[in-house]
Amino acid sequence: MSLLGLGISGITSSQTSLQVTGNNIANAGVEGYSRQRVELSTRPEQLQGGSFVGAGNTVDAINRIVDDFLTNQIRLDTSSSSSFGIFASNIEQVDSLLADDFSGLSASISEFFSAIESSAQDPTSEPARQVVISQADSLAQRINSLTGRVEQQLNSINGQITSLSSQATTLIDGIAKLNGGIEDQVARGSGAQPNQLLDQRDDMLRQLSEIISVSTVKDGDSLNVFIGNGLPVVIGENALALGTEQGPDNLDVVLVGANGVRQKVTHLMSGGEMAGLLDFRDVGSELVNSIGRIAIGVADSINEQNALGIDLEGNLGGDIFRDVNAGSIPRQRVTADAENSAPSLQNIEVNITDVSQLTTSDYRLSVIDNDAAGPLDYQILRISDNTSTIVNGVAGAQSIAIDGFSIDISLATQGNLAVEDQFYIQPTRSGGADVMVDISRVQALAYAAPIITDTKIGNNGSGVISSGDMLAIVDDSSLALSPVNPLYASPGVLAAPILIRFTTATDYTVFENSNPINPEALFSASIIPGQENDIFGAQSTDPNYIGFQVSIDGSPQAGDEFTIGFNGNGSSDNRNAAALSSIRSRDILDGGSTNLENSYGSLIEKIGTRTAQARVSRDASESLLFQSQASRDSVAGVNLDEEAANLIKFEQAYNASAQLINISRQIFDTLINSLG
Repeated sequence: MSLLGLGISGITSSQTSLQVTGNNIANAGVEGYSRQRVELSTRPEQLQGGSFVGAGNTVDAINRIVDDFLTNQIRLDTSSSSSFGIFASNIEQVDSLLADDFSGLSASISEFFSAIESSAQDPTSEPARQVVISQADSLAQRINSLTGRVEQQLNSINGQITSLSSQATTLIDGIAKLNGGIEDQVARGSGAQPNQLLDQRDDMLRQLSEIISVSTVKDGDSLNVFIGNGLPVVIGENALALGTEQGPDNLDVVLVGANGVRQKVTHLMSGGEMAGLLDFRDVGSELVNSIGRIAIGVADSINEQNALGIDLEGNLGGDIFRDVNAGSIPRQRVTADAENSAPSLQNIEVNITDVSQLTTSDYRLSVIDNDAAGPLDYQILRISDNTSTIVNGVAGAQSIAIDGFSIDISLATQGNLAVEDQFYIQPTRSGGADVMVDISRVQALAYAAPIITDTKIGNNGSGVISSGDMLAIVDDSSLALSPVNPLYASPGVLAAPILIRFTTATDYTVFENSNPINPEALFSASIIPGQENDIFGAQSTDPNYIGFQVSIDGSPQAGDEFTIGFNGNGSSDNRNAAALSSIRSRDILDGGSTNLENSYGSLIEKIGTRTAQARVSRDASESLLFQSQASRDSVAGVNLDEEAANLIKFEQAYNASAQLINISRQIFDTLINSLG
């Protein structure tokens, strides 16, 4: 190799190195750019005069400086950071809503029951009664508003999921096209790597990891891309698409194939903003269910108690809040799957039967054939804990009782069911939106009790009868007792007094006393003197059940009498008002273990704990991402100080190679001149 050839090889490699260095400097601020480096190799030596003489160098390649492990780690950390970040952002909003005095329920619940307590002090005061109705309306509106705010946020979440699906599809399609472009450029360049396209593909994968977790498998010069829990979305140059469609319970994420076939993949989504939104949507849906359960608890318990009283006009009480099973509400709690055999002909209702047994879960009702004979059967899945219950079908209309509600299937609907039909059941979801005040007249507040007790003047013993408690509004058809004369003139209204007469110090007989001269015996029993003794049955199935309960304490004597009559003129009676106010502390939820205020307090605590955990996870994931990015930048990032040093080095190498060419020219000129 001549001096000229050596100089040319040196100047060529130095010039390429200067160009690459300049490109590094120019792209130092470009996100996703990977530092490039010129790869040089020594040319084969040549034998001259018995020795091997160097022949200069050649440029083999211009490579990106990347570490695949760090690149993958950034994708993982980006996915985690995005997921925790968007989840924390959303749950912080609902945490503020629940705990705030102006948007939460704590103050409204307290003010409502405080109004009842104040009104009970003067049950005839119409202004005090008006305050109760106003506070009831305020509570209903606050529940409506809180439910609406959370539902609005959930609707926004679904909008974001749709938008993210579209963004992910654009990125997926771009990655597939880059695969094709890279394959083409590598073929045209005889194996040379198109660094810019590779950087673009890595950056698209990073952007995709912000939306959902990403994993890749190298296939030649292409990358096959998998998202979530292993969903293939890019295979070579072929790309699938993500979309959304409305399911029976919520918006579903679907994978759309090249042939247009749509597959539900919501349950396979993991990592990225998509997973964070889906996780919050589950929390938000349970929150709406919890608020709905509290609303149903308030409405149902207040209505039931008011129905056990007498209003200012002497009538039995009605509903203060709209009945939890009014109108079309039971049907709205059930959604038929659009893929059912005949969804438009399948009308199923869900009626609340026992507030204390309600959960905050949604349910899935599936039609099955459990015994291959007779009517079709049903499988009920409680989604919160995947508890499944099998119920055998019956001929005709069927009512299935579970967790405080009944699933009511009409005969007509049964005839339109087929195996694998499914229904999504949300017993409490609409409770917060449905609650509203159903009373406008202050006179309709039933503060008095329907019964009044009395002790006969002249009794010899120390027996004392209680004022009595109403258990239910019943009539004679609901009782096992069957006297000749009716006990009730109408539901809840005694036709005649009930007489309790002691025949000994411990034994008594209960009479229907429409004819005081010849009362009709109903039943006989005994007491234990000196302690409180219930007189009637407590359960509707008891033979001595009469719809109310009284007790006798102390020590009656033979001949002592006590009476129970209808309280037709009890305007100053506040016994049922006291019972209404006691609902505040009564354990009516979670199987009779939690009152309304504690239930809401537990909800605030639960969301607050999740919010604190979300903040910790968000901060930790951001820190990990920062560290991963720093590690990547230390390897693949452009260091301007280093590039400045390289400029000087390559410039000097270029000048030296140019000087070598100049020396070669001078030697050549000297040689020519010597021959002249």
